[in-house]
Amino acid sequence: MTDFVLSSGNVCVPFRAPWGAFTTKSYGLSTGVSSAAIVRGRFVTLDYTEAGASTNSAFVKGSTANGFFYGVGIAAEGSAATGTPAGTMLAVYEANPMVEFAAVTKGANLSNSIVGRTATLQRDSTLDIQYVDLGASTVADHRVVVTQLIDAQGDSGGKVAFRFISDNRTQGSTINSSTPYLAFSR
Repeated sequence: MTDFVLSSGNVCVPFRAPWGAFTTKSYGLSTGVSSAAIVRGRFVTLDYTEAGASTNSAFVKGSTANGFFYGVGIAAEGSAATGTPAGTMLAVYEANPMVEFAAVTKGANLSNSIVGRTATLQRDSTLDIQYVDLGASTVADHRVVVTQLIDAQGDSGGKVAFRFISDNRTQGSTINSSTPYLAFSR
């Protein structure tokens, strides 16, 4: 068993795709990004409001919520914290449910029993990294399914491969069952 010490270098990255290459798409940065940098490996979402009145809904921003909605993908590059004008293009690895990503974990040691289970993708704001939270018990916040252990069973903070869940199809959830988690999942 290894206890990995997580650092700002433990960024979420693409792991496996059925096409061999990882597709990226460029999105314009939202106006709010000028005060908040997006680092490589951060999950980004559309800057969309439920009212639909946002003039920034075609642009992306770094996700700050744990139960994210309208997700686009993982930033393939970073943006500057200040001085980045709105609309500046940012390359993003698309959160296609067929593509697997790799990220470190928190909340539990790696175990074969977590493969196939859903989990929460969280952000450590101190290290500025995304991680899979294996201890999160609020199923309504689960947005990924673990597909493989990358590090050994019993490791703490080890990496796993995961896929994004496109929307919620479970009964009894506290959110509408047709609410999309990914921006373009329909």
